[in-house]
Amino acid sequence: MAKVLVIDDDQDLCTIVEDFLMMEKHTVHSVHTGAEGLELLKSYQYELAILDWDLPDAKGVDLLKRFRDEGGNTPVIMLTGHTTIDDKEIGLDSGANDYLTKPFHSKELAARIRTVFRTIGTAAPPPTPLGTNNEAVLARANLFGTALAAKYEFIEVLGEGGLGIVFKARHPHLGIPVAVKMLLSQQIGEEALARFQLEAQTLCRLEHRNVVKVYDFGITERRQPYMVLECVEGKDLDTILEEEDLLALNPGLDIMIQVCDGLAHAHEMGILHLDVKPGNIVLKQAEGKQPIPKVLDFGLARLRDSGKVVQSNHGQPNESIGSPPYISPEQLLARPLDERADIYSVGCVIYEVFTGYTPFIADEVPEILRMHLETVPQPMRSIGPELDLPEILDRVVAKTLEKDPGKRIQSMKDLRDALMWIKNQLSAIPN
Repeated sequence: MAKVLVIDDDQDLCTIVEDFLMMEKHTVHSVHTGAEGLELLKSYQYELAILDWDLPDAKGVDLLKRFRDEGGNTPVIMLTGHTTIDDKEIGLDSGANDYLTKPFHSKELAARIRTVFRTIGTAAPPPTPLGTNNEAVLARANLFGTALAAKYEFIEVLGEGGLGIVFKARHPHLGIPVAVKMLLSQQIGEEALARFQLEAQTLCRLEHRNVVKVYDFGITERRQPYMVLECVEGKDLDTILEEEDLLALNPGLDIMIQVCDGLAHAHEMGILHLDVKPGNIVLKQAEGKQPIPKVLDFGLARLRDSGKVVQSNHGQPNESIGSPPYISPEQLLARPLDERADIYSVGCVIYEVFTGYTPFIADEVPEILRMHLETVPQPMRSIGPELDLPEILDRVVAKTLEKDPGKRIQSMKDLRDALMWIKNQLSAIPN
């Protein structure tokens, strides 16, 4: 028999329905407000709900539509005094599996319950979440009763933004930490969903020690797109620069050579990142070893087709174009993009790593964007003469920051090789 939730503000009616359904060997729980009812529905512990239309704090049809919009699939029978054919149409269109008007005979209700279960099959009990004492974590994204929560043990929330949330979780069989990145279903638009799917597909194509690894992706029963990523535990370069202002030459070169290596691999796979910045470079801690730079967050990535350039979407409504201190001129001008856009952004990062400043600084974002288009940045050696930066490094970075892509270093591999040459030359100088 089924576990049934009754949501109706008529307590006498609830008692009658409860008594009858328990005689039919069902387990029954009644609540009398829409808020209580919706919360219990979203707990996914019931196999059927009987829902009234008129509740003291909400309309049952509105609650049901919201529940369905968030991916809820529990069978629901509307039990209401609204009797017109238009009312029935609204109730069924809101997501009800059946519609029964008051007054009703208890035998008809029993028959309709049997019909619902014959039609859709008795709902299987929801999967049991992994882990203990993590109910508050699961509740942050309505993950109770999902297959995802039964597949990975959710531990804590790592971050949350306007569109999504990132959890730290554990793979139960491998015993490794993972990051679960999820879009919040009630906020998903077509553009956000398409971008999320592109990011997952993009990362699946990449196999490189300096690029974050994706293990899995999909959509939950409640239409929540997610991807399961390598959990990169460590500080991002943005945090490191806030703490240290800038990096010494050798460690800074080590980091940026590996960043270029990871991005060169992405470019070889036909993938442009288009949002390279210190916050998207994390130094993964490895016990007893040097931290490994990891490039992450391919949310603005574009795929190239057989070596052709891709079109920038700047200027389209709600289109994100990158981060102002690091964005290339061609992204601002909505021109075709290739790997040289990432080279420009990497140049901005290198400039900041060794001087403590981005190439262009202003009080307002529009002025920073204008400078990307019109202003030649100061040489790094003039920003920090006491740092004794090699002149060749200044020339290399200046070549990455050319306004015209045709005048820049032409590939990420060439930039990596140039930085490697500088590092080797420094190593050859006797102390």
